[in-house]
Amino acid sequence: MNYFLLDAMNFAYRAHSVFFENKTAEGVPSGMFFGFLTMLQSLKKKYRGYKFIVVWDNKPQWKYDLHPTYKSNRSKLSPLVTPQIDDIRKYLSSCGVEQYEKIGEEADDVIATLVETFKKEPDTATVLIHSNDKDMLQLVDGGKVVVFKPKVGNSPEKFYDAEAVKERFGVYPERLVDFRCIDGDGSDTIPGVDRVRRKKIAACICSSNDLDESFEIFKSSDMSANEVTKLALFKEQAYKNHKIMKLNRNLENLMKTEICLSLDEMSLLLGRYEIKKIDPELMLDLFQSSLNIRYSDARPAYKLESFSLFD
Repeated sequence: MNYFLLDAMNFAYRAHSVFFENKTAEGVPSGMFFGFLTMLQSLKKKYRGYKFIVVWDNKPQWKYDLHPTYKSNRSKLSPLVTPQIDDIRKYLSSCGVEQYEKIGEEADDVIATLVETFKKEPDTATVLIHSNDKDMLQLVDGGKVVVFKPKVGNSPEKFYDAEAVKERFGVYPERLVDFRCIDGDGSDTIPGVDRVRRKKIAACICSSNDLDESFEIFKSSDMSANEVTKLALFKEQAYKNHKIMKLNRNLENLMKTEICLSLDEMSLLLGRYEIKKIDPELMLDLFQSSLNIRYSDARPAYKLESFSLFD
């Protein structure tokens, strides 16, 4: 079985940013709903042999308690737009797409838990994670678990296996959190150490077994005295960052949305947003006819395909 895991809110924000001008005749925003389904349908056509699973965010209050400014730089969706999220979820249920979430946890951790579950299945060939969130890269496992970073602006899509992660950050996926908790993440307002060479940090991490040992190696490395001092002063913050950034791969009692196949519900939702470019019958057939295809060999198509979601 091949799995395609979709970070739903990441995908929804992208859909909204591209199609934000779309509105019904009465001025009701429809771009997120239209964009989400259009992009999803395009992906499914290109990855027919993958079982698609959509994962939703919930607010992780414990992360905000630990770091009050966590994601404080993120813009909030207008109340005029947010009703589309519920309708997207209804539509996905109606066409047979599995959806997961966990109250009090982000989609990242739910995806991490699903990845660990699927990796243990004897017939799992590939798990493909669709997201531009760097936190997902810690889940990469050789060529079996791959992160598909979609095209954003002038940045092309890219597939991350273990070697691609090493090329970008200087460390392999299993040590990525140790590197990033020191490097920081501006997109989540997680601070990083100032004016310390990242290549030196990565080299020390690669020479150690864990974060504790890395900080010991920093002291005896060929870094400048100023860099060593900065790292020592940043140590407490690094461990706090580590708690937030390290994904939980063992969540229990994930919530799975009930699938209620309904062509009528799909048509009703499309009519609500005055969308005529999506054929509900074709979409239902697309997700049902290839939902459980099983291959006897791995399907490494992700290494070869390059495309636009808006063809």
